[in-house]
Amino acid sequence: MTRTTMSPSSEEMQWAMAQASSEALSVAPGWFRAWPTASQKFSAVNVRSSTQLIVNHSREDDRHPNSWTVRVLFGSHAVELHCGPYETKEQATLVAHAILTLAYRDVPH
Repeated sequence: MTRTTMSPSSEEMQWAMAQASSEALSVAPGWFRAWPTASQKFSAVNVRSSTQLIVNHSREDDRHPNSWTVRVLFGSHAVELHCGPYETKEQATLVAHAILTLAYRDVPH
């Protein structure tokens, strides 16, 4: 995916929503899969309770050198979401936007 305009195309947003949706959990709005730490087999976080959602260049991460990831901050603690990694900052930013859209979308009754 390559961005050629200032605003994302419909196809780019559909791609980003599919990326975000694939890691969203249906238990309640705002819950997404995250990379587990240490002995955990599964991890999930609630984006709604985070202090920030960031796009991070992951040079320091041996798993994904020179790529971009989406992370959630809880105060000073960062948790990498399971989506990605992405080749460009623009791709990761679109997915971050889609994650926020899904996290705060009203759930039909």
